[in-house]
Amino acid sequence: MNYRDIIVFDFETGSRNPQKTQPTQIAAIAIHGRRLTLQPGGMFNSEIRPILDDEKAVAAGLDPLEDKALEITHKNRKALAKAPLPKTVWRKFAEFCNKYNFKNSSYTAPIAAGYNIIGFDMPIINRMCEKYGPVDGEGRQKLFNPIFKIDLMDMIFSWTENNPDIRSISMDFLRDWLGFPEESKENAHDALQDVKDTANILIKFLKFQRSIAEKTKFEQAFARQEFYIK
Repeated sequence: MNYRDIIVFDFETGSRNPQKTQPTQIAAIAIHGRRLTLQPGGMFNSEIRPILDDEKAVAAGLDPLEDKALEITHKNRKALAKAPLPKTVWRKFAEFCNKYNFKNSSYTAPIAAGYNIIGFDMPIINRMCEKYGPVDGEGRQKLFNPIFKIDLMDMIFSWTENNPDIRSISMDFLRDWLGFPEESKENAHDALQDVKDTANILIKFLKFQRSIAEKTKFEQAFARQEFYIK
């Protein structure tokens, strides 16, 4: 049984490559692992100042900001120039995450959750932890549980892969399909709005899974040698 809290997080970025993109915003929501409710003080949101000069960004091994990415995320260079520096934001984000590590150990660290985090957001977490900390003795991030992750995109796929009405598993499609209000759609691609929507969908599916699991007996399920593949 899971007693660790779940932190749903999302980055907005200036390009598409998670290995080189510059984060421009991070938001997160902490969810109680058993009650599936918002934890006290469980919301974090901050813009992040990127390197605005393209040549300096490339020299630092990072992607320059792309106009299309800024358009999608409703950001501009003038406003981002006033945002806090990455090191400052990361220190505050680490403090936020550590509040929900009830024994201050890797085993009790909160579980990372989000939409497409395995393919996109976790590589950025690893990069930022490598640069600003915290890392363990082997240089691996230690903000989140090292074993468990919840990628809502994979969860949605597993529950809908046989549904012919699902034309896409993008968040934009899911907002329409699940009946989110217009406000959510209008604010899409703002990290805070995205984590709120992701957290609501995740809680809905976790409650659904729990209700089914309580009624389904898996113990000794193959005791009669009824295997699908022999």
